[in-house]
Amino acid sequence: MIRFFRSLFPSRWVVLVLLFLLIRLPLLIFGLPATLSELHHVLLGERLHAGFILYQDVYDTTAPLSAAVYWFLDLVAPRSYLVHRLLATFLIGYQAFLLNNVFNRNQVHPYKSYVPALLYMLFGSIFFELDVLSPLLLGHTFVILAVYSLTAISKEAANARRLFKAGFMLGLAALCYLPFVWFLFLGFFAIIYFASGAFRSTLLMLTGFVFPFTVVLTYFLYQNSLGPFLEQGLTWSWQFSFDFGLPISQVMTVAALPLGILVLSFLSLPLVTLGPNYQARFLQIMLIWVIVVLLVLVNGHDASAKGLVLLLPLISYFGIFLFSWWGNRLWIAELLFLVIVAAVVTVRYNPLGLVYPALRLQPELVQVREAPKYQQVQGQRLLVLGPDLNYYQNNSVGSPYLRWDLAKPYFGRLSYYDALFTILQDLRKNPPAYIVDQQNLMPELQYKLPLVFQRYEKVENGPVYRRVR
Repeated sequence: MIRFFRSLFPSRWVVLVLLFLLIRLPLLIFGLPATLSELHHVLLGERLHAGFILYQDVYDTTAPLSAAVYWFLDLVAPRSYLVHRLLATFLIGYQAFLLNNVFNRNQVHPYKSYVPALLYMLFGSIFFELDVLSPLLLGHTFVILAVYSLTAISKEAANARRLFKAGFMLGLAALCYLPFVWFLFLGFFAIIYFASGAFRSTLLMLTGFVFPFTVVLTYFLYQNSLGPFLEQGLTWSWQFSFDFGLPISQVMTVAALPLGILVLSFLSLPLVTLGPNYQARFLQIMLIWVIVVLLVLVNGHDASAKGLVLLLPLISYFGIFLFSWWGNRLWIAELLFLVIVAAVVTVRYNPLGLVYPALRLQPELVQVREAPKYQQVQGQRLLVLGPDLNYYQNNSVGSPYLRWDLAKPYFGRLSYYDALFTILQDLRKNPPAYIVDQQNLMPELQYKLPLVFQRYEKVENGPVYRRVR
């Protein structure tokens, strides 16, 4: 199969797309429960579609451009997980072919082929969390577009437009997922290696990077929500706090195969002879890319298997060296690749339900659960006083408090006047129809804020309160 994709005949990319869809689509359409991340994205898009302002009327740390995508998807197809997944599939494929084009155009490998795109698509389908349309995946598209522009610059040509475009794309990437700001360092080194007039070129790239931020700042300024944007949209990502959907041990189990292939690819580097000087410089850029990926992972607050997206360009670039040094023993490379394909499909589809228990993976930790308690209230505007988003699966968000970690500074400080005043202002005009009290806060809230919470009475013996007046 590796030998087949070493050719650039048009039939190769057609087969590649069909193979990618064959691996990816069946699970998307028939066998993948919604994840809590997808539920969060759908709820955010629904709230914004209802006319509420991000950060001011919806307390959330999702970057503004990603939130705008979720708003648009809710406008086009309300509460459609399938649309989110299909767009994520398209983005993985688009990124794969775009990066493959970058590698072939610049002749960074010993030969031109579709193998980088093949590796990108294959490992981009290894786990169901990579089917989620995450801010990380959205921003990563703009990172690769920036790399496409950065690798097109040269010391002999006029590069102003390309440098501005590269900075602009990095700005859009950061507006999808703020830790992508670290890729500016990759841009700086690309300018040093490939462009002339490093100081002027750097200023052009920085100008392009700042431009989309200026537009977004102006928008929130006119919406009187600049303060919430600065607090939730910008500063939150620098708190270095991690939200593990899966325990770190399970994330590392999923990442074991991609990381193992990446390590073997690094070990294969001394066995492959790079050609022109440009290939050696591009190798240095990719080594810097490795460092930047580590910085993004450390800075990112969503420590889950979705972060494997960041490894895909590295596997695409370095992985081809693993399959290039066998010489006349190409059958070994073919056998190794077939083993990798089998491993990816096995991890993705969990045949007979035997693989995940053997690997001690618990996918239910990040999936929406349909327990009876979550079906008690349906089709209502809801406020959940707790971290469990499952209650929202058949309901809409009825308050600004979508995320409990952002609501806790208020509901966890009920002895302070400013916290009580904020809660009163947020809920007085349009209180939710139901409240799910996971933290047993309602007795204190009814005592301290009777104007809002005395309207509710408890439903039987559960944590649910219904508004009666």
